[in-house]
Amino acid sequence: RSWGLAIKGYPSLYCWSLFMPSRYEGPLLKAHLEANAGIFSCDGYDVFAAEAAELGRSRDGIDVRAILVPNIRVGLTQDGTAGNTKLFMAVWDQVIAGNRFRNYDFTLKVDPDAVLIPWRVRKQVEAHTGEKAYVVNCNKYPNSPNFPMMYGAVEIFTSSAMVAYAQGSWKCGRQLPWVAWGEDYYMTHCLDFLGVSRIADYNVLGDDVCMGANCSDSNVGSFHPFKNNDAWLKCWGEAMRK
Repeated sequence: RSWGLAIKGYPSLYCWSLFMPSRYEGPLLKAHLEANAGIFSCDGYDVFAAEAAELGRSRDGIDVRAILVPNIRVGLTQDGTAGNTKLFMAVWDQVIAGNRFRNYDFTLKVDPDAVLIPWRVRKQVEAHTGEKAYVVNCNKYPNSPNFPMMYGAVEIFTSSAMVAYAQGSWKCGRQLPWVAWGEDYYMTHCLDFLGVSRIADYNVLGDDVCMGANCSDSNVGSFHPFKNNDAWLKCWGEAMRK
């Protein structure tokens, strides 16, 4: 059924996070690793950072170390949020260079403060295995031409969508006016530009920045934002009880 490394479940998920080791995200990811939670429950996973960092050994027996990326300054977008597109372009280049995404059915970019429940996400995206598509996960402003869109806390791409981005990202870099955009806005528009289809699923992410995050909702595949260890693990625990 799957051409990916479905080690823990079908379809297979490759999950990655970018983090700043010296800020709250370092201890937060270490807590995820110790609990075998979040991205570390995916079939494959990587972490990226602009400085060397070791998180520890996963229960899969893997020594989790940061893959280094350029230290690129983050400015402000047109709507006052983090102008992080250039930074994430560099990280996506590293993801593509690593080539691991080709071994899995789906690639997920997950923010460290997002509580990801991989087995729920598998069920939500299973029907789209093999398609060339990505998930739009928020429709907060349905009358806006910018919605629905993909909110960046948890971004989900099929393997074929990743191949399309790997082959065509240079076109987005040259032909789209991305400088004042946030990364999620950029990826939404880039994938549309490259002819990748959309999957509208507003249950893959419960985001307080969108329509709210209720960790007790068993229909939702991830929750955001939870920026300290206690809050993150509490949300994880609530989700596990459902």
